[in-house]
Amino acid sequence: MSSKDITLKDIFEEIPHRLSKILSPAPIKELLPTSLPSTELRVDFLARLEDESVLHIEFQSFNDPNMPFRMLRYYLAILDRYPTSPIKQLLVYVGNRKLRMKSKLRLRNLTFSYEILDIRQIDCRVLLESPDPMDRLLACLCKVEDEVYLIEKLIKTMEGMNEEERKDYLLKALTLTELRPNLRIRLTEEVKHMPIVVRPEDVRLPKKKLKKDILYRLGLEEGKKEGEIIGIEKGKQIGLEEGKQIGIEEGLLKSAQEMLIAIIEGKLGYVPEEIVNRIREIRDVEFLRSLAKKLVSTSEDFIQVLAIELKIS
Repeated sequence: MSSKDITLKDIFEEIPHRLSKILSPAPIKELLPTSLPSTELRVDFLARLEDESVLHIEFQSFNDPNMPFRMLRYYLAILDRYPTSPIKQLLVYVGNRKLRMKSKLRLRNLTFSYEILDIRQIDCRVLLESPDPMDRLLACLCKVEDEVYLIEKLIKTMEGMNEEERKDYLLKALTLTELRPNLRIRLTEEVKHMPIVVRPEDVRLPKKKLKKDILYRLGLEEGKKEGEIIGIEKGKQIGLEEGKQIGIEEGLLKSAQEMLIAIIEGKLGYVPEEIVNRIREIRDVEFLRSLAKKLVSTSEDFIQVLAIELKIS
């Protein structure tokens, strides 16, 4: 399970007040187990509504041509578990590219359909004005016209939190905005100097996936004396004295590299290996951030700009 999937699951376990009203056709009565043992399937969100129907919500961050078949498998497994309950299914697309998935499946002897919603159809201001902090987090994925205002709202939301709550909230925001590269650039700039302690146990991923996770890339591990800042993995290896500022610098460098690669992938649908290798060679964080911003807003030929800036023939 990716860090983004974990974050969305955590948020919806708290039932975000305003978004749940938007997504659910009736008030939520109780959450139901998301694992379906008889089939070994697991859904993203399952709840019983006050009208006694069962609501299934699935979040999808990329266009999967097999999504109708997946939703059908989920439907049959849920029906097997709750045979007397009407089932309502909703696919919420949270990806950055244009939604291209279908909401219907038509076979020779079968017609199946479900609701589908691109979360960017929701104005982020609707969620930002909610008193629920989870709604404000999910506003990052909605239609955003004023990024500065959104980030100000997120930072203001954290003001009344204790250190652990603030850390958890910020990391959720940074993880969600991996799906919105240009917004994540702004958010990272605003919060990179915030004093936050990140421990290895905070990363709920297998070690083999750790280096791809937002916590590792940002390297926001604080040292145990004199405020020394070291990266989560890097700090373990180099010691506090040699590791002053190195961890955070490495973390920010990796973050900038990954952000640039994500933007290129969003534009082209893939990233040539030559370009990935060239980006990995660059150690100038400011250059990488400047190029990322330029690629997000450029109206020129994208490939040509990329080739000139990276000096690739």
